[in-house]
Amino acid sequence: MNTTDIFLENKEPVWSAFEKWAFRVSFIFFFLLIVPLELDYYKGWFTTDWANLHIRDIGRLSGSSFNPIKIKPLFDGAADKGSLKDANTYFLTITAKEGIYGLASYINWFLALGIGIIGAFIWGLLDQKRQHYRNLYYFLLVGVSYAMLIKLQGLTFSKVFPTQMPDLALTQLNTPFGDFTAQKLYWIQFSFVHGYEVFAGLAELLIMLFLLFKPTRAVGAALSLAMIGNITFANHAYDGGIHLAAAFFTLGGAFVLWPYLKNIWTLLVLQKDVKPNLYYHDFKTPLQKYFRIAFKSFVFLFFFVLSAYLHWHNYKYDSYKVPSRPGLADSRGLYDVTEFKVNNKIVPYSPVDSVRWQNVTFEKWSTMSYTVFNTFLIHGEAGRGKQFKDIDRTYESAGTGGGRRHFYYEADTIKKTITFQSKNKVYKDENFTLHYQRPSANRIILWGKNQYKDSIYVVLDKRDKVYPLYAGKKENLVVTP
Repeated sequence: MNTTDIFLENKEPVWSAFEKWAFRVSFIFFFLLIVPLELDYYKGWFTTDWANLHIRDIGRLSGSSFNPIKIKPLFDGAADKGSLKDANTYFLTITAKEGIYGLASYINWFLALGIGIIGAFIWGLLDQKRQHYRNLYYFLLVGVSYAMLIKLQGLTFSKVFPTQMPDLALTQLNTPFGDFTAQKLYWIQFSFVHGYEVFAGLAELLIMLFLLFKPTRAVGAALSLAMIGNITFANHAYDGGIHLAAAFFTLGGAFVLWPYLKNIWTLLVLQKDVKPNLYYHDFKTPLQKYFRIAFKSFVFLFFFVLSAYLHWHNYKYDSYKVPSRPGLADSRGLYDVTEFKVNNKIVPYSPVDSVRWQNVTFEKWSTMSYTVFNTFLIHGEAGRGKQFKDIDRTYESAGTGGGRRHFYYEADTIKKTITFQSKNKVYKDENFTLHYQRPSANRIILWGKNQYKDSIYVVLDKRDKVYPLYAGKKENLVVTP
Protein backbone atom coordinates (compact mmCIF):
# COMPACT_ATOMS: atom_id res chain seq x y z
CA MET A 1 0.00 0.00 0.00
CA ASN A 2 1.23 3.51 -0.83
CA THR A 3 1.77 5.09 2.58
CA THR A 4 1.95 8.63 1.27
CA ASP A 5 -1.47 8.42 -0.35
CA ILE A 6 -2.93 6.62 2.62
CA PHE A 7 -1.83 9.03 5.29
CA LEU A 8 -1.81 12.49 3.67
CA GLU A 9 -3.72 14.85 5.92
CA ASN A 10 -4.23 17.72 3.46
CA LYS A 11 -6.30 15.93 0.86
CA GLU A 12 -8.55 12.94 0.54
CA PRO A 13 -6.43 10.12 -0.90
CA VAL A 14 -7.52 7.71 -3.57
CA TRP A 15 -6.36 4.16 -3.13
CA SER A 16 -5.79 1.82 -6.01
CA ALA A 17 -7.92 -1.30 -6.36
CA PHE A 18 -5.03 -3.45 -5.17
CA GLU A 19 -4.44 -1.27 -2.08
CA LYS A 20 -8.09 -1.53 -1.11
CA TRP A 21 -8.06 -5.30 -1.64
CA ALA A 22 -4.85 -5.69 0.38
CA PHE A 23 -6.33 -3.69 3.24
CA ARG A 24 -9.55 -5.70 3.29
CA VAL A 25 -7.60 -8.96 3.45
CA SER A 26 -5.32 -7.58 6.19
CA PHE A 27 -8.23 -6.24 8.20
CA ILE A 28 -10.11 -9.55 8.23
CA PHE A 29 -6.94 -11.56 8.85
CA PHE A 30 -5.77 -9.51 11.84
CA PHE A 31 -9.31 -9.16 13.18
CA LEU A 32 -9.50 -12.94 13.46
CA LEU A 33 -6.09 -13.09 15.15
CA ILE A 34 -6.50 -10.29 17.71
CA VAL A 35 -10.21 -10.19 18.60
CA PRO A 36 -11.31 -12.96 21.00
CA LEU A 37 -14.13 -14.92 19.42
CA GLU A 38 -14.83 -17.23 22.35
CA LEU A 39 -17.73 -16.42 24.66
CA ASP A 40 -15.79 -17.82 27.63
CA TYR A 41 -13.26 -15.02 27.31
CA TYR A 42 -15.91 -12.35 27.86
CA LYS A 43 -17.51 -14.36 30.65
CA GLY A 44 -14.14 -14.36 32.36
CA TRP A 45 -14.34 -10.63 33.03
CA PHE A 46 -17.47 -11.25 35.13
CA THR A 47 -16.49 -14.53 36.80
CA THR A 48 -12.94 -13.70 37.87
CA ASP A 49 -12.27 -13.56 41.60
CA TRP A 50 -11.10 -9.96 41.63
CA ALA A 51 -10.39 -10.03 45.36
CA ASN A 52 -7.79 -12.79 44.84
CA LEU A 53 -6.37 -11.93 41.45
CA HIS A 54 -3.45 -13.96 40.14
CA ILE A 55 -1.12 -13.71 37.16
CA ARG A 56 -3.00 -16.66 35.65
CA ASP A 57 -6.09 -14.45 35.55
CA ILE A 58 -4.18 -11.68 33.77
CA GLY A 59 -3.07 -14.17 31.14
CA ARG A 60 -6.61 -15.50 30.70
CA LEU A 61 -7.92 -11.95 30.26
CA SER A 62 -5.22 -11.02 27.74
CA GLY A 63 -7.11 -12.53 24.84
CA SER A 64 -7.50 -15.83 23.07
CA SER A 65 -6.24 -17.31 19.84
CA PHE A 66 -8.00 -18.15 16.60
CA ASN A 67 -7.83 -21.94 16.78
CA PRO A 68 -10.77 -23.64 15.08
CA ILE A 69 -8.39 -26.42 13.95
CA LYS A 70 -6.37 -28.35 16.52
CA ILE A 71 -3.05 -30.02 15.79
CA LYS A 72 -2.93 -33.31 17.66
CA PRO A 73 0.45 -34.23 19.24
CA LEU A 74 2.18 -37.32 17.90
CA PHE A 75 1.38 -39.10 21.16
CA ASP A 76 -0.78 -38.28 24.18
CA GLY A 77 0.97 -36.15 26.76
CA ALA A 78 3.73 -34.98 24.41
CA ALA A 79 2.49 -31.39 24.32
CA ASP A 80 2.33 -31.08 28.08
CA LYS A 81 0.10 -28.22 29.22
CA GLY A 82 -0.52 -29.44 32.75
CA SER A 83 -3.82 -28.16 34.07
CA LEU A 84 -4.23 -25.66 31.21
CA LYS A 85 -7.35 -26.53 29.27
CA ASP A 86 -7.62 -26.47 25.51
CA ALA A 87 -10.44 -24.45 24.01
CA ASN A 88 -13.58 -26.47 23.39
CA THR A 89 -14.37 -24.72 20.12
CA TYR A 90 -12.34 -26.89 17.75
CA PHE A 91 -14.18 -27.78 14.57
CA LEU A 92 -11.50 -30.13 13.32
CA THR A 93 -8.54 -32.07 14.74
CA ILE A 94 -5.69 -33.12 12.49
CA THR A 95 -2.43 -35.00 12.94
CA ALA A 96 0.71 -33.72 11.23
CA LYS A 97 3.85 -35.79 10.67
CA GLU A 98 6.02 -33.15 12.34
CA GLY A 99 3.63 -32.75 15.27
CA ILE A 100 2.84 -29.31 16.64
CA TYR A 101 6.06 -27.63 15.54
CA GLY A 102 6.15 -27.64 11.75
CA LEU A 103 4.40 -25.74 8.98
CA ALA A 104 1.09 -27.39 9.83
CA SER A 105 1.04 -25.51 13.14
CA TYR A 106 0.23 -22.38 11.11
CA ILE A 107 -2.90 -23.95 9.67
CA ASN A 108 -5.19 -21.57 11.57
CA TRP A 109 -3.26 -18.62 10.17
CA PHE A 110 -3.70 -20.01 6.66
CA LEU A 111 -7.39 -20.45 7.41
CA ALA A 112 -7.64 -16.82 8.62
CA LEU A 113 -5.85 -15.67 5.46
CA GLY A 114 -8.21 -17.71 3.30
CA ILE A 115 -11.22 -16.21 5.06
CA GLY A 116 -9.62 -12.79 4.56
CA ILE A 117 -9.23 -13.30 0.82
CA ILE A 118 -12.80 -14.54 0.37
CA GLY A 119 -14.15 -11.86 2.72
CA ALA A 120 -12.21 -9.15 0.86
CA PHE A 121 -13.83 -10.20 -2.41
CA ILE A 122 -17.33 -10.02 -0.91
CA TRP A 123 -16.49 -6.75 0.88
CA GLY A 124 -15.31 -5.25 -2.40
CA LEU A 125 -18.55 -6.14 -4.14
CA LEU A 126 -20.58 -4.46 -1.39
CA ASP A 127 -18.36 -1.38 -1.08
CA GLN A 128 -17.24 -0.47 -4.60
CA LYS A 129 -17.44 3.32 -4.24
CA ARG A 130 -15.09 3.64 -1.26
CA GLN A 131 -12.04 5.79 -2.09
CA HIS A 132 -9.88 4.76 0.86
CA TYR A 133 -9.89 3.16 4.32
CA ARG A 134 -7.31 5.37 6.02
CA ASN A 135 -9.35 5.87 9.20
CA LEU A 136 -10.09 2.16 9.53
CA TYR A 137 -6.44 1.43 8.71
CA TYR A 138 -5.34 3.69 11.56
CA PHE A 139 -7.52 1.85 14.05
CA LEU A 140 -6.32 -1.51 12.75
CA LEU A 141 -2.71 -0.44 13.37
CA VAL A 142 -3.67 0.66 16.88
CA GLY A 143 -5.53 -2.60 17.50
CA VAL A 144 -2.57 -4.73 16.41
CA SER A 145 -0.21 -2.62 18.55
CA TYR A 146 -2.37 -3.02 21.65
CA ALA A 147 -2.87 -6.72 21.01
CA MET A 148 0.91 -7.14 20.82
CA LEU A 149 1.68 -5.33 24.05
CA ILE A 150 -1.18 -7.01 25.95
CA LYS A 151 -0.10 -10.49 24.85
CA LEU A 152 3.55 -9.67 25.53
CA GLN A 153 3.11 -8.61 29.16
CA GLY A 154 3.02 -12.16 30.55
CA LEU A 155 6.35 -13.08 28.95
CA THR A 156 7.84 -9.70 29.80
CA PHE A 157 7.20 -9.59 33.53
CA SER A 158 8.01 -13.27 34.03
CA LYS A 159 11.51 -12.33 32.83
CA VAL A 160 11.76 -9.01 34.67
CA PHE A 161 10.97 -11.00 37.82
CA PRO A 162 12.84 -14.14 36.72
CA THR A 163 10.35 -16.98 36.94
CA GLN A 164 10.09 -18.02 33.30
CA MET A 165 13.51 -19.71 33.54
CA PRO A 166 14.04 -20.45 37.26
CA ASP A 167 17.23 -21.81 38.83
CA LEU A 168 18.16 -25.27 37.67
CA ALA A 169 16.93 -28.11 39.84
CA LEU A 170 19.34 -30.77 41.11
CA THR A 171 17.83 -33.29 38.73
CA GLN A 172 18.75 -31.05 35.80
CA LEU A 173 22.28 -30.54 37.11
CA ASN A 174 22.65 -34.33 37.28
CA THR A 175 21.21 -35.06 33.82
CA PRO A 176 23.65 -35.68 30.94
CA PHE A 177 23.82 -32.77 28.51
CA GLY A 178 22.73 -34.90 25.58
CA ASP A 179 19.54 -36.02 27.30
CA PHE A 180 17.95 -32.55 26.98
CA THR A 181 15.97 -31.54 23.92
CA ALA A 182 17.36 -28.67 21.88
CA GLN A 183 14.62 -26.32 23.07
CA LYS A 184 15.22 -27.22 26.73
CA LEU A 185 18.92 -26.43 26.33
CA TYR A 186 17.94 -23.08 24.83
CA TRP A 187 15.79 -22.36 27.89
CA ILE A 188 18.05 -23.57 30.68
CA GLN A 189 20.93 -21.38 29.56
CA PHE A 190 18.83 -18.53 30.97
CA SER A 191 18.36 -20.39 34.24
CA PHE A 192 21.88 -19.69 35.45
CA VAL A 193 22.18 -16.21 33.91
CA HIS A 194 19.26 -14.41 35.52
CA GLY A 195 20.88 -11.05 34.76
CA TYR A 196 20.41 -11.68 31.06
CA GLU A 197 16.89 -12.97 31.64
CA VAL A 198 16.02 -9.71 33.41
CA PHE A 199 17.70 -7.71 30.64
CA ALA A 200 15.59 -9.51 28.02
CA GLY A 201 12.47 -8.76 30.08
CA LEU A 202 13.33 -5.06 30.32
CA ALA A 203 13.88 -4.96 26.55
CA GLU A 204 10.41 -6.47 26.04
CA LEU A 205 8.99 -3.96 28.52
CA LEU A 206 10.49 -1.19 26.41
CA ILE A 207 8.72 -2.64 23.36
CA MET A 208 5.43 -2.59 25.27
CA LEU A 209 5.87 1.04 26.32
CA PHE A 210 6.82 2.13 22.80
CA LEU A 211 3.78 0.39 21.31
CA LEU A 212 1.47 2.12 23.79
CA PHE A 213 2.26 5.64 22.64
CA LYS A 214 1.70 7.07 19.19
CA PRO A 215 5.05 8.92 18.72
CA THR A 216 7.10 5.81 19.56
CA ARG A 217 4.91 3.13 17.99
CA ALA A 218 7.19 2.66 14.97
CA VAL A 219 10.21 2.14 17.23
CA GLY A 220 8.30 -0.44 19.26
CA ALA A 221 7.26 -2.26 16.10
CA ALA A 222 10.84 -2.25 14.80
CA LEU A 223 12.17 -3.62 18.09
CA SER A 224 9.47 -6.27 18.14
CA LEU A 225 10.35 -7.31 14.60
CA ALA A 226 14.07 -7.47 15.38
CA MET A 227 14.15 -8.86 18.91
CA ILE A 228 11.17 -11.20 18.97
CA GLY A 229 11.86 -12.13 15.36
CA ASN A 230 15.07 -13.66 16.69
CA ILE A 231 13.03 -15.61 19.26
CA THR A 232 10.78 -16.81 16.44
CA PHE A 233 13.74 -18.22 14.52
CA ALA A 234 15.11 -19.83 17.68
CA ASN A 235 11.79 -21.52 18.43
CA HIS A 236 11.62 -22.92 14.93
CA ALA A 237 15.23 -24.08 15.02
CA TYR A 238 14.82 -25.78 18.40
CA ASP A 239 11.20 -26.99 18.11
CA GLY A 240 9.98 -24.53 20.72
CA GLY A 241 6.43 -24.47 21.93
CA ILE A 242 5.90 -20.71 21.62
CA HIS A 243 6.83 -20.30 17.96
CA LEU A 244 3.32 -19.18 17.02
CA ALA A 245 3.18 -16.57 19.77
CA ALA A 246 6.61 -15.25 18.79
CA ALA A 247 5.66 -15.25 15.11
CA PHE A 248 2.62 -13.10 15.91
CA PHE A 249 4.83 -10.39 17.42
CA THR A 250 7.10 -10.59 14.39
CA LEU A 251 4.25 -10.36 11.88
CA GLY A 252 2.47 -7.68 13.91
CA GLY A 253 5.67 -5.64 14.20
CA ALA A 254 6.16 -5.77 10.44
CA PHE A 255 2.54 -4.73 9.83
CA VAL A 256 2.66 -1.77 12.25
CA LEU A 257 6.02 -0.65 10.85
CA TRP A 258 4.88 -0.81 7.22
CA PRO A 259 3.48 2.76 6.87
CA TYR A 260 6.78 4.17 8.15
CA LEU A 261 9.08 2.29 5.81
CA LYS A 262 9.02 4.79 2.94
CA ASN A 263 10.06 7.64 5.22
CA ILE A 264 12.71 5.46 6.90
CA TRP A 265 14.12 4.49 3.49
CA THR A 266 14.19 8.09 2.31
CA LEU A 267 15.91 9.29 5.49
CA LEU A 268 18.42 6.52 6.13
CA VAL A 269 19.17 5.11 2.68
CA LEU A 270 18.57 8.04 0.33
CA GLN A 271 19.75 10.46 3.04
CA LYS A 272 17.11 13.04 2.25
CA ASP A 273 15.09 15.18 4.63
CA VAL A 274 11.71 13.72 5.53
CA LYS A 275 8.62 15.43 6.84
CA PRO A 276 6.35 12.68 8.20
CA ASN A 277 2.84 13.02 6.85
CA LEU A 278 1.14 10.14 8.64
CA TYR A 279 -2.58 10.18 9.21
CA TYR A 280 -3.95 10.00 12.73
CA HIS A 281 -7.59 9.95 13.70
CA ASP A 282 -8.76 13.25 15.11
CA PHE A 283 -10.60 12.63 18.37
CA LYS A 284 -12.82 15.71 18.11
CA THR A 285 -15.72 15.25 20.50
CA PRO A 286 -15.24 15.27 24.30
CA LEU A 287 -16.68 11.75 24.48
CA GLN A 288 -14.08 10.45 22.05
CA LYS A 289 -11.26 12.19 23.92
CA TYR A 290 -12.36 10.88 27.31
CA PHE A 291 -12.83 7.37 25.97
CA ARG A 292 -9.33 7.39 24.45
CA ILE A 293 -7.77 8.57 27.71
CA ALA A 294 -9.80 6.11 29.80
CA PHE A 295 -8.98 3.14 27.54
CA LYS A 296 -5.27 3.89 27.40
CA SER A 297 -5.19 4.44 31.16
CA PHE A 298 -6.96 1.12 31.76
CA VAL A 299 -4.50 -0.75 29.54
CA PHE A 300 -1.54 0.83 31.32
CA LEU A 301 -2.87 0.25 34.84
CA PHE A 302 -4.12 -3.31 34.19
CA PHE A 303 -1.50 -4.79 31.86
CA PHE A 304 1.52 -2.80 33.07
CA VAL A 305 1.10 -1.83 36.73
CA LEU A 306 -1.17 -4.61 38.01
CA SER A 307 0.50 -7.30 35.91
CA ALA A 308 3.93 -6.20 37.16
CA TYR A 309 2.78 -6.32 40.79
CA LEU A 310 1.21 -9.77 40.43
CA HIS A 311 4.31 -11.16 38.71
CA TRP A 312 6.49 -9.72 41.48
CA HIS A 313 4.21 -11.26 44.10
CA ASN A 314 4.38 -14.62 42.31
CA TYR A 315 8.18 -14.38 42.08
CA LYS A 316 8.42 -13.52 45.77
CA TYR A 317 6.02 -16.10 47.19
CA ASP A 318 5.06 -18.81 44.69
CA SER A 319 7.13 -19.10 41.53
CA TYR A 320 4.79 -20.78 39.07
CA LYS A 321 7.35 -23.20 37.60
CA VAL A 322 8.84 -24.35 40.90
CA PRO A 323 6.74 -26.71 43.07
CA SER A 324 5.77 -25.18 46.40
CA ARG A 325 5.11 -28.29 48.50
CA PRO A 326 8.17 -29.02 50.70
CA GLY A 327 9.89 -32.32 50.12
CA LEU A 328 10.94 -34.89 52.70
CA ALA A 329 12.77 -32.98 55.44
CA ASP A 330 16.55 -32.65 54.89
CA SER A 331 16.46 -35.04 51.94
CA ARG A 332 17.65 -32.70 49.19
CA GLY A 333 20.64 -34.07 47.33
CA LEU A 334 22.07 -36.63 44.95
CA TYR A 335 22.05 -40.25 46.11
CA ASP A 336 23.97 -43.31 45.01
CA VAL A 337 21.98 -46.53 44.80
CA THR A 338 24.09 -48.83 46.98
CA GLU A 339 21.64 -51.72 47.00
CA PHE A 340 18.79 -52.60 44.68
CA LYS A 341 16.50 -55.63 44.78
CA VAL A 342 13.68 -56.65 42.46
CA ASN A 343 11.31 -59.35 43.72
CA ASN A 344 13.82 -60.11 46.53
CA LYS A 345 16.65 -60.66 44.06
CA ILE A 346 19.74 -58.44 44.26
CA VAL A 347 20.45 -56.58 41.02
CA PRO A 348 24.14 -55.58 40.90
CA TYR A 349 25.14 -52.23 39.47
CA SER A 350 25.51 -52.09 35.72
CA PRO A 351 25.47 -48.95 33.57
CA VAL A 352 23.41 -50.81 30.96
CA ASP A 353 20.83 -52.43 33.24
CA SER A 354 17.33 -51.46 32.14
CA VAL A 355 15.71 -52.06 35.55
CA ARG A 356 18.17 -50.99 38.24
CA TRP A 357 18.15 -47.36 39.35
CA GLN A 358 21.54 -45.72 38.88
CA ASN A 359 21.21 -42.55 40.96
CA VAL A 360 18.42 -40.62 42.64
CA THR A 361 17.82 -36.94 43.37
CA PHE A 362 15.50 -35.45 45.95
CA GLU A 363 14.72 -31.76 45.53
CA LYS A 364 13.92 -29.37 48.37
CA TRP A 365 10.37 -29.50 47.02
CA SER A 366 8.35 -32.68 46.51
CA THR A 367 10.07 -34.08 43.43
CA MET A 368 12.14 -37.26 43.19
CA SER A 369 13.92 -38.45 40.07
CA TYR A 370 16.01 -41.45 39.22
CA THR A 371 18.07 -42.60 36.26
CA VAL A 372 17.73 -45.99 34.63
CA PHE A 373 19.26 -47.33 31.41
CA ASN A 374 16.08 -47.13 29.39
CA THR A 375 14.44 -44.66 27.03
CA PHE A 376 11.10 -42.97 27.49
CA LEU A 377 8.87 -40.69 25.48
CA ILE A 378 9.52 -37.03 26.21
CA HIS A 379 6.80 -34.68 27.39
CA GLY A 380 6.65 -30.96 26.67
CA GLU A 381 9.67 -28.84 25.88
CA ALA A 382 10.09 -26.41 28.74
CA GLY A 383 7.24 -26.87 31.20
CA ARG A 384 4.51 -24.58 29.93
CA GLY A 385 1.98 -22.30 31.51
CA LYS A 386 1.45 -20.75 34.92
CA GLN A 387 0.32 -23.86 36.73
CA PHE A 388 -1.60 -24.22 40.00
CA LYS A 389 -0.65 -27.77 40.97
CA ASP A 390 2.86 -28.90 41.82
CA ILE A 391 2.54 -32.01 39.68
CA ASP A 392 1.90 -29.75 36.68
CA ARG A 393 4.96 -27.58 37.33
CA THR A 394 7.24 -29.53 35.05
CA TYR A 395 10.12 -27.18 34.22
CA GLU A 396 12.48 -29.65 35.92
CA SER A 397 11.29 -32.64 33.90
CA ALA A 398 9.85 -31.41 30.59
CA GLY A 399 12.13 -31.68 27.59
CA THR A 400 14.28 -34.32 29.29
CA GLY A 401 14.97 -37.61 27.54
CA GLY A 402 17.35 -40.47 28.20
CA GLY A 403 16.61 -42.54 31.26
CA ARG A 404 15.70 -39.83 33.77
CA ARG A 405 12.27 -40.34 35.37
CA HIS A 406 10.60 -37.63 37.47
CA PHE A 407 7.91 -38.07 40.11
CA TYR A 408 5.88 -35.77 42.29
CA TYR A 409 5.42 -37.26 45.75
CA GLU A 410 3.55 -36.87 49.01
CA ALA A 411 5.05 -38.30 52.19
CA ASP A 412 3.01 -39.63 55.09
CA THR A 413 5.38 -39.14 58.02
CA ILE A 414 3.08 -41.12 60.36
CA LYS A 415 2.74 -44.26 58.24
CA LYS A 416 6.23 -43.73 56.78
CA THR A 417 5.05 -44.05 53.19
CA ILE A 418 5.66 -41.99 50.06
CA THR A 419 3.17 -41.90 47.18
CA PHE A 420 4.77 -41.11 43.81
CA GLN A 421 3.03 -39.75 40.69
CA SER A 422 4.76 -39.45 37.33
CA LYS A 423 5.38 -35.87 36.19
CA ASN A 424 5.71 -37.04 32.59
CA LYS A 425 2.18 -36.70 31.20
CA VAL A 426 2.81 -39.50 28.73
CA TYR A 427 3.03 -41.83 31.74
CA LYS A 428 0.57 -40.03 34.00
CA ASP A 429 -0.94 -43.32 35.24
CA GLU A 430 2.37 -44.67 36.56
CA ASN A 431 1.76 -44.07 40.26
CA PHE A 432 3.03 -46.15 43.18
CA THR A 433 3.58 -46.08 46.94
CA LEU A 434 6.73 -47.10 48.83
CA HIS A 435 7.55 -47.39 52.50
CA TYR A 436 10.59 -45.46 53.65
CA GLN A 437 13.06 -45.50 56.50
CA ARG A 438 15.87 -43.09 57.40
CA PRO A 439 18.42 -44.87 59.59
CA SER A 440 20.80 -41.90 59.27
CA ALA A 441 20.81 -38.34 57.92
CA ASN A 442 22.47 -39.46 54.68
CA ARG A 443 20.65 -42.75 54.05
CA ILE A 444 17.12 -43.45 52.80
CA ILE A 445 15.69 -46.95 52.39
CA LEU A 446 12.66 -47.50 50.15
CA TRP A 447 10.64 -50.67 49.68
CA GLY A 448 7.28 -51.73 48.24
CA LYS A 449 5.83 -52.22 44.77
CA ASN A 450 6.88 -49.94 41.92
CA GLN A 451 4.79 -48.70 38.99
CA TYR A 452 5.23 -52.07 37.24
CA LYS A 453 3.89 -53.97 40.30
CA ASP A 454 7.32 -55.47 41.01
CA SER A 455 8.55 -55.65 44.59
CA ILE A 456 11.63 -53.44 45.04
CA TYR A 457 14.06 -52.66 47.82
CA VAL A 458 16.35 -49.64 47.40
CA VAL A 459 19.12 -48.29 49.63
CA LEU A 460 20.15 -44.70 48.89
CA ASP A 461 23.27 -42.97 50.24
CA LYS A 462 23.71 -39.24 49.77
CA ARG A 463 26.74 -38.14 47.80
CA ASP A 464 28.66 -35.00 48.81
CA LYS A 465 28.72 -33.29 45.45
CA VAL A 466 29.84 -29.77 44.53
CA TYR A 467 28.17 -27.97 41.60
CA PRO A 468 30.72 -25.56 40.07
CA LEU A 469 27.98 -23.70 38.20
CA TYR A 470 26.58 -22.33 41.45
CA ALA A 471 29.76 -22.31 43.52
CA GLY A 472 31.56 -19.03 44.18
CA LYS A 473 33.86 -17.95 41.36
CA LYS A 474 36.79 -17.49 43.74
CA GLU A 475 36.41 -20.82 45.51
CA ASN A 476 38.98 -23.54 44.99
CA LEU A 477 37.04 -26.53 43.73
CA VAL A 478 38.06 -30.16 43.71
CA VAL A 479 35.53 -32.05 41.60
CA THR A 480 35.40 -35.82 41.97
CA PRO A 481 33.64 -37.51 39.03
